Amino acid sequence: MKKLLVAALLIFAASSGYAQRDIITKLCFADSVKYPFSSEWQYLSTDIYLLNGDRFSKLINEINFENPKSKGWFKRGIDEEKLEYLFITAQLKDVKFFGDKDIAYPIYNFQINRDKDNKYQTFVSDKIDKIRIIDNLPLYSASDKIDADIKVRAITTNQRDQMVSLVATQLQNISKIPTPTAAVFSLLREFGNFLEANSKRKEYRFSTTIRLFEQKNFDTRLHSIKIYALNTENSRPILLNTEVLKAFIDTSANPDITRESLVQMLGYKQYPLIVVANYKSLYKMEQIRGDEVNQSNIDKRKLRIENDFKSGLINAETYRQEKDFISFLTVFANLKNMMEVYSLNFRMGNPDAITNGLIKVMQGYRQLLKLYDEVEYKYRTNSTFLAVFKSEYTSILGFASLYLEDDQNLKQTKSMVKTMVSLEKDMKLVDPYVCENSLRSLRFSDIFKRSSLEQTLEGQIILNQIAQLEKFLLDRNFTTDIAKLRKTNSLPQNISAPEKLKEKANNTVCVICREQALAAVKDFYDGLNQYYKTVALRKRDSLALVVENKLYGYIEKVELIEKNVKQQYGDSLPASVSFLHTKLLEVKRDMGNLSDFAKVNVAEKSLDVINELNSKLQIYIVAIEENLQYISEKRPDFLKPIPINEPKQEKVADPPVSGEKTNEVSASVAPSEGATVTQPVKNEQP
Repeated sequence: MKKLLVAALLIFAASSGYAQRDIITKLCFADSVKYPFSSEWQYLSTDIYLLNGDRFSKLINEINFENPKSKGWFKRGIDEEKLEYLFITAQLKDVKFFGDKDIAYPIYNFQINRDKDNKYQTFVSDKIDKIRIIDNLPLYSASDKIDADIKVRAITTNQRDQMVSLVATQLQNISKIPTPTAAVFSLLREFGNFLEANSKRKEYRFSTTIRLFEQKNFDTRLHSIKIYALNTENSRPILLNTEVLKAFIDTSANPDITRESLVQMLGYKQYPLIVVANYKSLYKMEQIRGDEVNQSNIDKRKLRIENDFKSGLINAETYRQEKDFISFLTVFANLKNMMEVYSLNFRMGNPDAITNGLIKVMQGYRQLLKLYDEVEYKYRTNSTFLAVFKSEYTSILGFASLYLEDDQNLKQTKSMVKTMVSLEKDMKLVDPYVCENSLRSLRFSDIFKRSSLEQTLEGQIILNQIAQLEKFLLDRNFTTDIAKLRKTNSLPQNISAPEKLKEKANNTVCVICREQALAAVKDFYDGLNQYYKTVALRKRDSLALVVENKLYGYIEKVELIEKNVKQQYGDSLPASVSFLHTKLLEVKRDMGNLSDFAKVNVAEKSLDVINELNSKLQIYIVAIEENLQYISEKRPDFLKPIPINEPKQEKVADPPVSGEKTNEVSASVAPSEGATVTQPVKNEQP
């Protein structure tokens, strides 16, 4: 019985000795940043920092190996074992990318030797850089963050098989993956490096980052930090002050963690520390410029997305949105082809081909805008779309808008389509100014034949929108003014009444508004013209009476002048009289015209004709009177009446006086006016 008790005590002592050889990893700090990560941050990365590596020698010497040798049943004592390696592993929990089981792989393996005092020592640098054990792991294959279970083992000469067993187990797990990826093969290569270093008794450090996405530009932010302190049961209590680190994480917009900053903020030198930093990455689409969008590149992108989805590199949500974006790119590529056809027709100068090409561009651009509206509505609350995909959609729309600035026709087509799509979403018939601008854009469709518009869906939409906008503008801006003008009397004092309506009609693009407004203006002016015509006819009647009275006086003066000229000069006129005679001819001509115009019936003539006739009548009267006045001033005698001579009575001659001759006529008797003067004739003697 006593022997059994001693054996039990020895077994307990031996097991206690093994327990004391374990290096404890104690979680001392865990915190997450305050940034609100949404679902689009769907990739995780993990960095591991080893701090105070030079304190491993102190740590391993605190492991108790000084147990007495075993006798009897125990062939070898614990003190016969020697430490050979300090073996550190990381096990990623809940990571399903490599299979259903957790992945554990070595990250450090340091050799242990004895110093001159026969104490254990290991040469671990305190400047070891971080190790990124995994890079951009899809979030759907892990939990919200990666939990790395860190284990540190002091491997003795009798425990070498533990390291080989670890590798063997992981290789068996990896062999069950049905479709190995490049990341899996990189992990296999790392296990090979570890076995090679172990066989040659060399120091090993994990050196191959498990990269799932090569050459991807991810937007990465720190997500959380965990700090593990390494000690043994014989170690002093760990006094780690993490207040500075926590304040830095909580207050920084985007904390940047480095080895140097960790050492400075922690200020801990007693035992080795292992810091696990988890990062989340935002999925970024492969950016594409407008000139790169063609069917060949679209097919390549489609194939890559399909392969990434089958390989598990992107989740179902990203895959669905990528497919929608590829459909959007296809519509954009078709629009580019339509613009190229239009440009070719424009250079050829074929009018029908140009308008048909513009209709195709109109249809393609509307399809692009409508598709974007559908996608935007579909993902209106989707954070992945809002943060990742929306900017790429707007980028492609920007390229489309830029290409439609090449010439005036394309620019007007772009404005027309954007207006059409906007009105399709919400036609607000409230603000006349906005409606006028919308109608102005839609009126570019006037360059197309109406029959061509009616044969297309887009054309029918435009015609319907134009009709609605014009009805609204007519009712809102013109109907009241038109009714007011029609009630206004067409009188000279109201001549400015149509001006406001006429200005509005000339400045609007509303066809029915302009037509009805100008019709009302025309009716007003027609009434005003009728008023002026009535006034002009009255004036015409007055002038006709004046002409009738004046013509008689003019005729008398002309006849008098002609008689005086004839009596005084006969047919031989001096130059001065000849000049006055031309004036007299002008008077006679104007009198003839005056008489003719006065006889014209103007009742059915237009106002302009009546005014012209009235003006001419006045002009002729003035001209006649001026010429007669001129003649009168130069030769007043031409306008003096010619005296009428009375008949002469024969005088009875007195009886002849003795010595006088009776047959002589007295020379003192003056000849009558116009008589010929002759010499006295003497009676000849028989």
